[in-house]
Amino acid sequence: MNKLILLCLLLGTSLVSAQRATTITHSEHHPQIDAYVQSVITQVGIPGLAVAVIKDNRIIHQQNYGYANLEHQVPVSDASIFRVYSLTKPIVAVGVFQLMENGDLRLEDKVSKYVPDLPKAWQGVRIKHLLSHSAGLPDMAPIPDFQDLTEEQAVEKVFALPCRFKPGEEYDYNQTGFWLLKRVIEKITGEELAAWIAAQQFPSPCDTAFFSSDSRDIIRHRATPYFPFTKGTLTLDHSYLQGTYAHAQNGLNISLEAFIKWDQRLRNNEFLRAETRDRMWEIFPYTKSNKVFTYGWDKHQKDGRISYGFSGSLVTAYRVFPAENMSIIFLSNGLTEFYNIERIMDEIARLALVED
Repeated sequence: MNKLILLCLLLGTSLVSAQRATTITHSEHHPQIDAYVQSVITQVGIPGLAVAVIKDNRIIHQQNYGYANLEHQVPVSDASIFRVYSLTKPIVAVGVFQLMENGDLRLEDKVSKYVPDLPKAWQGVRIKHLLSHSAGLPDMAPIPDFQDLTEEQAVEKVFALPCRFKPGEEYDYNQTGFWLLKRVIEKITGEELAAWIAAQQFPSPCDTAFFSSDSRDIIRHRATPYFPFTKGTLTLDHSYLQGTYAHAQNGLNISLEAFIKWDQRLRNNEFLRAETRDRMWEIFPYTKSNKVFTYGWDKHQKDGRISYGFSGSLVTAYRVFPAENMSIIFLSNGLTEFYNIERIMDEIARLALVED
């Protein structure tokens, strides 16, 4: 808990640029989106959910659904904090491009420039390969194989495994790459990743956005996670990794309100200049794959609409639609039946853009 207190103090430094933000206004909730989300909750058994759709700097739908804690029947509220799992990765990618914009880092830099003592087979890996999941490195996954290991033990384990292919050849979703990005960011900034990302991207107070890769941590207002992975039915799911080494992979915890403000600053080019953000969203040229992926973000195209985003552990997702000046945030704390969260995001987008 001492580290969380320290993070709170560090978060007191808010973004000066946030003062220039365009004001977000609210409207009544969108009845078609509301009806659709309610049907999804019933169909797949989502315990608790918070959804926001922002268009033209106006919130056209923002609603809480279900329970943050089933045992005590605690409803999802504006104070609820959701662990977003791998949806952390685009936030880290923004941090990498902030360093690039400052001249501290380049996509072509070798990782070994910042992280010493890498295995010989890893020496050709560059920053661009980590962001695009094309490094071909052995993976710090699945979680059960690593959850009780210290960072030193996890590194020793993954260093001993063979690489999967040459850097740049294929897309292979990988946790090790974001552990390395954490090391790179910390080498350049001289700060822990959690503190640096917080100071760069999130305003105070600190209890609405923070890092924890351990769902066992007791966090005020955090939504309890529920999954069917262990018994086939809905159960408490306190997944964890020891220490802080997975923070760049899956560590962000955030409220819907804090995410709305983060989205506003991203779309208003307050984190990155427009040209830098567009560079982050360029398609990575894999040499042996047709995968469509950018530098840390999925690129989606549906019904002529292009969006960029990511999802986390099947239960959280974010999309930004630049041409439509629209974003969708979907934060839940579990599921009972498996479903395609990206299709859900596509349908919410369609409903949001239907002419009245």
